[in-house]
Amino acid sequence: MIQAFLNKEHECKLTQEILELIDREVDLMMRGVKQENLEGLRKRIATLFFHYIKTPLFNPEISRHLKVPQDPLKFYKKIYYCHSCQLYLPSTEFAISSTSHRINRCRKCISLDNESQQRESFLKYKCLLQRLYSSEAEYEDDSKIAFLMQLQDIQYLIENIWVSQSALSAWNDLNDLVMVRWDKSVEWSPWNCILLTKDEGVAHLKLTSIEEGYRPSFIHKIKHKHFLAKNYFSQIPVLASFLLEDPEVEEIRKKHHPETTVRVIESPKPAP
Repeated sequence: MIQAFLNKEHECKLTQEILELIDREVDLMMRGVKQENLEGLRKRIATLFFHYIKTPLFNPEISRHLKVPQDPLKFYKKIYYCHSCQLYLPSTEFAISSTSHRINRCRKCISLDNESQQRESFLKYKCLLQRLYSSEAEYEDDSKIAFLMQLQDIQYLIENIWVSQSALSAWNDLNDLVMVRWDKSVEWSPWNCILLTKDEGVAHLKLTSIEEGYRPSFIHKIKHKHFLAKNYFSQIPVLASFLLEDPEVEEIRKKHHPETTVRVIESPKPAP
């Protein structure tokens, strides 16, 4: 009945598509396809039929409820399928760039995915910080700096100083990484640490001498990272207090806070 009505009354590309999908559904049902496997096809049919009844050309009464009359063919061309939520949505729900070759996910699904990744990353940094607290507590040497580190501090240290990977193997799964002391005889700090995998961390702490365990070029690389860490964390008051007597930090301060003493320049007196 619907097929006869659509063919007779309103024959166009939109109605032809609806009829083709209905025929496909009937064919699949005759072949014994399970109901759950037909859900996607039926959603597609329902979506197109919904647009059909919202078109003033086919349903004049709907124009009273629409702010802007819509051309059914133009509207039909702007419908895309989201492979994530499996819904057919208008093009305005997709972030389409000029270089896009295909459309996969709508804006909402992309936003949810980004939020999920941020939560997952937040949890990884939190666990890494907890591992740092636990390892420093085992030393029982009254270390303080590690316990002053906040989540945003450890995130900056890992992402910007250590580039989110092991200094030895470049392994980048945060779940497998630990922040251990560079010199185990000195308390942990952003300028006395190294990011390693758990196994590498155990081996590092067994070294009797850093100079014997690593090449000079590697030691120089690590010390450069420590210098960058001092440069950044010396700007945080609660951590800067531990660096007051550090000569390297004094150089950093002079570099970023040049002398501001007012100099009086006397103009030369005219010759008599």
